[in-house]
Amino acid sequence: MEEHLFWIVSRAAGIVALLLSSAAVGVGLTMGGRWVKRRGLDLRAAHEALSLATLIAVVVHAAALLGDAYLNASVLDITVPFVSGYKEPWMSIGIVSGWVLVALGVSYYFRTRIGVARWKKVHRWTAVAWLAGIVHSLGEGTDAGTSWFLLCTAIGVVPALVLLVVRRLPSTPVPSRS
Repeated sequence: MEEHLFWIVSRAAGIVALLLSSAAVGVGLTMGGRWVKRRGLDLRAAHEALSLATLIAVVVHAAALLGDAYLNASVLDITVPFVSGYKEPWMSIGIVSGWVLVALGVSYYFRTRIGVARWKKVHRWTAVAWLAGIVHSLGEGTDAGTSWFLLCTAIGVVPALVLLVVRRLPSTPVPSRS
């Protein structure tokens, strides 16, 4: 058990990051979409908490790999794309996704300096980073091909994915009664 502890921790944190990020994206899309606006429901605190928890899980996921004796990763291996050579391109997709999520997550606290309108445009890239994280988990994850992991991923990812697709669809104007 001890020789696999870091691997197990990284694996668990990666799954938690995937599920938390899916929930954060789902809540974010719900907040910004046509479903909640002007209805009195404020989901900002939940969205922020899920986002911060995602970032913590991503850091634990990566940091635990430093202790994994099988991977024998260095700090550069887990922070710089294409350095490790382990399961490329999946590893690099995960690294880039993680960095983009961190940058976009932290940018929230600087949105007034960035400009709220500009920040909102940049924040939309979160969905791309989230999708890249899904690709990373399905391409590299130890459990990627297992039924339980695919089911768990589907349960967490599909609702947010549906919201993303619906959000990207053009809105149809409601005909007025004359």
